[in-house]
Amino acid sequence: MASYTAESSLDSRWCSDDDDETDTEADMWAKTRLIRDADAVLDIAKPQSAAGRVLASNISKHISAELEHRLNTASTYAIADTSKTQSALEAPMQNNNYRQLLLSGTTSAMSKDERSAATTNAFAGFQEWITPESIQHQPIGAPSTPPDSTCGDDTDDAKQIHTSVQSFIYFVAQEIDSFISALDADALGEHPTYRRLLPCMNQECHPSNTGSSPTIEAGITTQHRGSSIEPLNSFCCADAFAVIEARPGKTRRIIDKAYAQLMQSTRSIYKVQFDRRFVFGLTVCDNEVRVCLFSNDVVFSSSALDMSIAFGRQQFIELLVYWSLCDEDQLGFDTTVHWDKDNNYGTIECPDTADESSCSAATKMYYFDKVLLGADSLFGRHTRCFLVTDERPSGDEIKPKFALKDTWPEATEDPARDRRDEVMFMRRIKGELANSDVEDLVYPKLEAGGRVSIDTDGGRFEDNTRNALGPLYSLRKPDNTAIPFRVHKRLVMSPIGEPLETVDSVHELIVVLGDAMRCHTEVLRRCNILHRDISNNNILVVREEGKPPRGLLIDFDCAVDVGERQRPNPETVGVLPYRSISNLLGTDVEQTELDDWESLLYLLCLCATVGIGENCERSPEDIEMLVTKNWCTGRAQSIGLLKTGILASLPGFERHVVCNFNSNQPNVEDIRTLARGIYTNLFWNPTLSDIRFKGTADISAGGMWFDPFQERAREKDAIVHTLLSTINKC
Repeated sequence: MASYTAESSLDSRWCSDDDDETDTEADMWAKTRLIRDADAVLDIAKPQSAAGRVLASNISKHISAELEHRLNTASTYAIADTSKTQSALEAPMQNNNYRQLLLSGTTSAMSKDERSAATTNAFAGFQEWITPESIQHQPIGAPSTPPDSTCGDDTDDAKQIHTSVQSFIYFVAQEIDSFISALDADALGEHPTYRRLLPCMNQECHPSNTGSSPTIEAGITTQHRGSSIEPLNSFCCADAFAVIEARPGKTRRIIDKAYAQLMQSTRSIYKVQFDRRFVFGLTVCDNEVRVCLFSNDVVFSSSALDMSIAFGRQQFIELLVYWSLCDEDQLGFDTTVHWDKDNNYGTIECPDTADESSCSAATKMYYFDKVLLGADSLFGRHTRCFLVTDERPSGDEIKPKFALKDTWPEATEDPARDRRDEVMFMRRIKGELANSDVEDLVYPKLEAGGRVSIDTDGGRFEDNTRNALGPLYSLRKPDNTAIPFRVHKRLVMSPIGEPLETVDSVHELIVVLGDAMRCHTEVLRRCNILHRDISNNNILVVREEGKPPRGLLIDFDCAVDVGERQRPNPETVGVLPYRSISNLLGTDVEQTELDDWESLLYLLCLCATVGIGENCERSPEDIEMLVTKNWCTGRAQSIGLLKTGILASLPGFERHVVCNFNSNQPNVEDIRTLARGIYTNLFWNPTLSDIRFKGTADISAGGMWFDPFQERAREKDAIVHTLLSTINKC
């Protein structure tokens, strides 16, 4: 899983996997991951109850009318396009209490004059921003945007836009709060989810487009009633509900740069907020606001809300009101996870299915006090890991008994037809391997698991992309493919392991890897399950009192049931540095257990090159000079071709890889011997005399061409037998 353990320093030392996000990749996402003009984003958070929708509508109309009145009073010219707002205000009210509040103009316990004074400063902060042509501070007839070459790099203008947006949000928040405060207890009781939206701006930050590292200058946080309502001058990712990215100018290039930076900043929210299912964000280019929703595979963006016209302002106000009144799950929060601030621990519900199906309403409650792994990528499964116990904490410290994995894999909508269900695989493994005749076999044991469901005022629903995204789910990705169907799943397993990087010797590493591959072979033999994702994060060290360290193979997210597959499956899966050559190149050669052994070879070599043990690691400068560094960066095709050349012959493998193992680690020759043995069995097997099985390049024999990987797959049983013998000897 990437799931039982925190982010490995091995990956960070070697740079990245294929989910690594850089500014260049963020620019590419604006072209490949962004669905524009998806205006359903504005309605995702519309309150689900009829009473909530009525309240939201009435509050929005009231604030829009108040804003337009102030603008018309303060301006020397008429505000454009007020007809749509006036039409909305004249619509019949569906509730007499709300009607009386709107018509009386007394929507707060304070006097009208006091309320006006409380919002004067906020109004002044954004009045100029929403006035047509004022943001450029240029005479009429001057260009409305800076030259495209500037890319919106004007720091002062960007800060001014940030300040204006913050003032607008603050103004709306005050108006909502005043309206809600005027409701009687019975009316408010229908809307217990009301929350305040507070604008936040880090005063010490510079606009993100002026620096190389992602920073969050401005955003929105939420708080429930009871504390003072005022803007915040500092906040962090853990507090952010949404990030705001502002830039002067509104050329296509500037807008795309704003999208790219917003993506970079939002990634941090996923990492530190363990209860986020999806995230909202805002780009503001001049006085155009675009609302974004980040899902597992794409980013949806609304068309521009033009703040210089009344209708655009009304749309933004409606959105802020929706965010204030909707259910927590509509904001992207996971309501099955709660943090108890008083006792400093969290609770998390896990489905508890009784059979191989992962669809059940039964749940078990678990307790945790730390998140072991956060979601460290903007797109994908958003895997998180918690150390949990099923016993309610009674002291200051939780003693974990299990590892809980929370993830969003692709799935089929019908659970009964989900043949790639990790819960189903884990139940099969637990049942079959309990009777294994392999001595002291270590394998993951499922305690509970299934598809997550969420309870709301509207009922209970399965947490999947269709239900979470609503009408957005039916849209097509920029390449015109469908948005993948993903399901929110949880699994609770034992035993608990430590990161592979905690091994303290070469011998301990070899033992741990050997245990993991014994489990791999047994799972395949008895359960017909092929793992397909051997990596540093998916092999753990199990340390139990009175026993030597052992290895645990985890994370069957990418696994496949080979007993049911009728044809080769060339699907490319796994973490980039550890993928096999055929996997990287996307060939049509059937994936077998030999691909996983090849991944083990790369894992072994990267560990040995960095160094094993506390005092043996190499400096980043040394690593930068190595050829194997390029296994971890770039595109799959280029890495596949690089590995093809390096592994074409034993002398090449020796020169480029084995000779570069860290010589400062004790017993380095033992790990070199093992690496040579695995390489020889996979790429130049002495027991297979036919030349067609040799090397990495196609071979011509007898007037025919042969793919050595395809030929190798036909002899997989014999090769695996010798591979197990090789690692057992070491």
